[in-house]
Amino acid sequence: MKTVAQLSRRSFLAGGAAAVGVMASRPAWAEEPALSDRWEVLRRVTADGLVRPGEGGFAKAALPNNLRFRDVRPQGVVYCRTPQMVADVLSWCQDYDVPFVIRGGGHSYAGYSSGHDLVIDMREMRAIDYGETDGHVQVGAGALNGQVYSALSKTGRMITHGRCPSVGAAGYLLGGGIGFNMRRLGMGCDNVVAAQIVTADGRVRELSKESEPDLFWAIRGGAGGNFGVSTSFTIRTEPADESITVFRYVWRKETLAVATALFAAADAAPTTLGTRISLGGVTPELLKQGRQVPVTLLGQYAGPADELKAILAPVMAIAEPEFSEVKELGYWEGQNFLAEPGAPAYFRERSAFLAKAPDEAMLAEAIDKLQQWPGTGAHGDFFFFQTGGRINELAPDDTAFVHRDSRWLSVVGISWSEDDAARPAIARRAAAWQDEFYGLLNAAGGKGAFQNFPDSDLTDWRARYYGANLARLERIKAEVDPTNLFRFGQSI
Repeated sequence: MKTVAQLSRRSFLAGGAAAVGVMASRPAWAEEPALSDRWEVLRRVTADGLVRPGEGGFAKAALPNNLRFRDVRPQGVVYCRTPQMVADVLSWCQDYDVPFVIRGGGHSYAGYSSGHDLVIDMREMRAIDYGETDGHVQVGAGALNGQVYSALSKTGRMITHGRCPSVGAAGYLLGGGIGFNMRRLGMGCDNVVAAQIVTADGRVRELSKESEPDLFWAIRGGAGGNFGVSTSFTIRTEPADESITVFRYVWRKETLAVATALFAAADAAPTTLGTRISLGGVTPELLKQGRQVPVTLLGQYAGPADELKAILAPVMAIAEPEFSEVKELGYWEGQNFLAEPGAPAYFRERSAFLAKAPDEAMLAEAIDKLQQWPGTGAHGDFFFFQTGGRINELAPDDTAFVHRDSRWLSVVGISWSEDDAARPAIARRAAAWQDEFYGLLNAAGGKGAFQNFPDSDLTDWRARYYGANLARLERIKAEVDPTNLFRFGQSI
């Protein structure tokens, strides 16, 4: 463990023998002449890593992925390059009483990587190093998923990962981390074997099961921004498949029967199958014109296309898809097929876990609701990520990620267009539809909520995100952040 020595501006200015005794370890700004502008102090501390309004690159730096929060503009964005720099910035924030948020990829669904004061942006800490001897990859907390994928594709290794290249690897891992590999490899956080974090006291802590096991437990599923600023992760990798089958199917006929059979087929499939099933909203006007609720299957199968065909045979017997694309590709080439660009957009998502696949009655109710979609310039949908398998082999308290008894992660999602943003009533109607739909999902057995999809409208988010692990997380939080420096709308 390395300690970053620091001395607050207040204690330095107090002078005296104690201050002289630790003068060598005072923070960088103690060496500077008195500055009246705290932002100039930060600029010098960070060696011009600070970008402020009106300066080149600020508009892009301040823009979040979820455009719902595009008007939340900070007074500054600071790009940290080293753990020591993170510690200095945290000390500056405490000395000058400046609130901050932490940003990796900027994909916080609830806008928790946007703020009115300082954004600590980690993207400069994006080094990725693969160790051939142990099969582990060390990933800087500023790396984006796409950068991790590119690096791993050169090594012939794989991990559990998502589809969106612009998601930050740190936020992904801290909240759990889902993807098409999770049923056979576990959650992303399950494969973290070590990590580094800077806590409120300025210490750079090396975490593993042997070193600071409580905090190591907490950062694997305890969500980002709660315990400190994560600076790197070491992840166990597996040999990448030489060939996988990737696929996309869309049905627009017999959708209730198709969806029911599809969930049954996927539920019975081996863990080498990873799927995302979505049902799309259709406005009443389009329904009158004959438009049906579409059912889309997307995913990968670690095996040949013929085996996938056998798995889906009961579904195909009901109705042939309107669209299908099936390819056998090398592993990382297949991920390019499955990738979702993740461009900035207006969206809101509400999630819950299901202990079993939705049955025909639940799907019939869902389809009825989808046929009442009020419409936006984008879409509304009900979609499912297939869980279970290796995820559920761990006990709920083996890591902070407590959701170890589900078969599906379900989400009611809405998005709207730039034109809609100028007409707030459109988004309000869509959100009301979404909230009513979410109530139906919970009544049909939806439990918990996924902490990587933060939902600011949950009133019981502590229990839904963390369940029985909450008390231990709160205890660890009190130990490493006793003054609650790391806080946001849903911080522990």
